[in-house]
Amino acid sequence: MKNILALVTFQHAEASFAPDATDIRSAMLSGAIFDPAVRPNKTVLVVAGFSLLTINSVDNVQQSLTVTGWLTLTWTDYRLAWQPSSFGDIQEIHVMPSEIWKPEVIITNSLADIGVINDDNLQLTVTNTGDVLWEPPGLYTTHCEIDITYYPFDRQKCIIELTSWSMTKDQLELDLASDDIDTEDLRTNGEWIIVSTSVRDSDLLDTKPDGTVVTSSQLDFILVLERRPAFYAINFILPIILSSFLSCVVFLVPIQAGEKVSYILTMILAIAVLLTMIADSLPHTSLTASVLGIYLAITMFLSVLCALITVLLLTIFHNKEKVDTTSFFYKLTVVVATIISFNGCKRRCKKGNGNAENKVFPNGTLPSKNMKNEAAGDYEMDKQRIETLISVDNGGKQVYTWAELANIWDRFCFWVFIAFTSLCTVSFLVALAVGGRKDYVST
Repeated sequence: MKNILALVTFQHAEASFAPDATDIRSAMLSGAIFDPAVRPNKTVLVVAGFSLLTINSVDNVQQSLTVTGWLTLTWTDYRLAWQPSSFGDIQEIHVMPSEIWKPEVIITNSLADIGVINDDNLQLTVTNTGDVLWEPPGLYTTHCEIDITYYPFDRQKCIIELTSWSMTKDQLELDLASDDIDTEDLRTNGEWIIVSTSVRDSDLLDTKPDGTVVTSSQLDFILVLERRPAFYAINFILPIILSSFLSCVVFLVPIQAGEKVSYILTMILAIAVLLTMIADSLPHTSLTASVLGIYLAITMFLSVLCALITVLLLTIFHNKEKVDTTSFFYKLTVVVATIISFNGCKRRCKKGNGNAENKVFPNGTLPSKNMKNEAAGDYEMDKQRIETLISVDNGGKQVYTWAELANIWDRFCFWVFIAFTSLCTVSFLVALAVGGRKDYVST
């Protein structure tokens, strides 16, 4: 019995709602007393907020932010108030956008559509106190100045600017509904995370041709985004660091192998490809320089320098002239050999021993036991060939050959380049890790 009574009561309420709502519309929206083109007050206060659903993309090249969300706009129109007791206790109704006055607002930094925000099919909610609620959803693409200094360990500050279009601040004033953007319904983005949000009010100044300054009210919805670096660390930074160290390995490749030049040229091409990939993913701007781009340019420069030094070392290695022990180059090489503890000459032969048993043949090997007698007998015949590898000055002192000079510089360049590359790499990683986490001030 109670269920039947409740059903009858519900049906009666539903039956009375439509006529009462129609009466409210007739009383409030009559053309004789209501003009939707006239604002309700001299200065209308519109309270605005923004709710974020998804971060669709942050385009580094186009410098744009694309998000999905909705605006929440509320204001009071005293002409739409009514007494609920006179209309079946109805406290709110829904009206079409063309039936009442609503503020004309735009997204001033929009890149896709800079028209007035409007949706002819979206109803507005009006309460009995005359408060109006309007929540237009949309896909918003706005300009976002990208700072690529610490890419890909970067934070970006993007702003959505909501501005009154046709009315000055004396006619329509925008006020913030909250100090933050509503992210309760935000979906997770695979590339970006939100560090912080804020809302601030500001003024948009427009100077007319006659010098008059018109002030419009504006709200800035600020998003501070942090890039998730895992993808870029694996696919960009790791190959770049490995390539930079592999370029130094060219000095460990034996000169006799004949592959040094082809190896370093391959590394230069690999670094050039990485440089092209990085350049394609960054905005074409000179306002900021990427630390990653600078590091890659240094790596390219070092690789080219490695190629030039490799060619010079090959020239030294195949030199057929007699070694000049009085030259500055030779003396410098001796100092370098001491630094890197190069003892190739000592291994090659014992100093001061002139018999054939201790001499080195052109292939760089010592005579075997079976070859000693034959080598001793043919020593005068092979002397000229032996001296191409062992140079002897007027005092009889054994010196480095051209091949050993090339090997000394080969080894020395390896340690110099590996040390400089390590220093640059550590500085690069520290700069990205520390500088990329700077805090933005949202005021």
